[in-house]
Order: sequence, then C-alpha cells, then structure tokens
Amino acid sequence: MAMKADRSEAMDHLERLAAQLEAHSFQVRLSAPAGLYPRLRVVNPMAPAMAEDVLASDANDGEWWYWLSWAGRIGHASDVVTAAERIASVLHVIRR
Repeated sequence: MAMKADRSEAMDHLERLAAQLEAHSFQVRLSAPAGLYPRLRVVNPMAPAMAEDVLASDANDGEWWYWLSWAGRIGHASDVVTAAERIASVLHVIRR
C-alpha cells in the first residue's frame, strides 16, 4: 500500500466515509495524530470489541482508496456507499 497521501485530501475522504457510516449507526472518530496518517476509528456500538481503523490514501496510480489498518483495500474513495457496506460487513455481529 502506497501511503503518500496528502493529509487534507485524506481527511476529506474520511469525513465523507464517516458520514455514511454514521447513517448505518456505527460510531466513528476521525483523528490525525502528528506524524501518522489520518484515520477513522469505526466501532460497532452493539459490540464495541468489533472495531477497525480505516485510512484513505492515493495508490501508485494516483487514485484514492480506503484501506483497513492491516493494508486490506476496501474500495475506491469515489464509491463511499460500497466502502461503508464493506466495512459494515467486517464489523457485523450475527445475533443468535
């Protein structure tokens, strides 16, 4: 994963994703610690142990993508709805 992201543009992409995830009832917290890439902490409020950090970065091709913290590519930043659905499926809890 090429992480040469412009911080401001990364924040913009993450803010759009945060709004979409909040609409799906996930808790989100956007942070941009000094020296680290901006990240969006996404938590399933029904199971707080189900959480993930999401990053936004431009890849070697110049296109922006969402990534899971362990370098799993989620989806293209221009398709926020699909990215949110994929994150929701990762953090989904099956009730019995």
